[in-house]
Amino acid sequence: MNNNPRGAMTFAEGMYDYKVDVDVIFNNGRDKKDFVLRTSLCSYSDWKANYCKGASPFKLFVKGAERKAAIVDRELWVFEIDATDVADIIAAVTIASEYFRVSPADIIGNIYVKNLNAEFERDMQPQALVNANKGLYQNTCSAIVAAARSLGYAGPLNFWVFSNSKNPKIRQQALHDALVAGGASNVSTDPISHKYWVGSNDGFAQREIKTNLHLAKLNI
Repeated sequence: MNNNPRGAMTFAEGMYDYKVDVDVIFNNGRDKKDFVLRTSLCSYSDWKANYCKGASPFKLFVKGAERKAAIVDRELWVFEIDATDVADIIAAVTIASEYFRVSPADIIGNIYVKNLNAEFERDMQPQALVNANKGLYQNTCSAIVAAARSLGYAGPLNFWVFSNSKNPKIRQQALHDALVAGGASNVSTDPISHKYWVGSNDGFAQREIKTNLHLAKLNI
């Protein structure tokens, strides 16, 4: 580990092969991270069954609550983490800071997510899904701010979001509005688009999509 370690955290990870790229920044730049905390809403058993990646899980207790984690290719995965739940974010970051032996600030300063989507999206009408996704991004942003403050973080925090600006589930302006409502001081979009493989929430449908990278600046 170098003297100025740089880490990153992700939310809503699914299929291992399509995990979020935490090194990408604007203008096709790369910012290599020394360690990565990846979190998934799934339980470990569901993640392994749906996304076909084996690992050696272990259990931890954070403030009396049991959490299951695993090391996969030298990265730490923590399961059953709800990105809108402040306590869940704090628990995941606490586990990672102890595992990597760094401060919480080294982990939570850069958070990445790819295509947050409301659960049960197939049951929703188009506008209802847009509204649900706006609430999801707003609540996630608010939870990040609250968790960072609780962890003693001070300064600017980068919340990176991969989402196609023309995504009918939440277009660029609606996404930016949601992030600002959640506490972002400003939101910008990379003029360069990216192509990534993504999977559905249930892990069965996969496809390559063109996406945009957005940066929400949070001042803690």
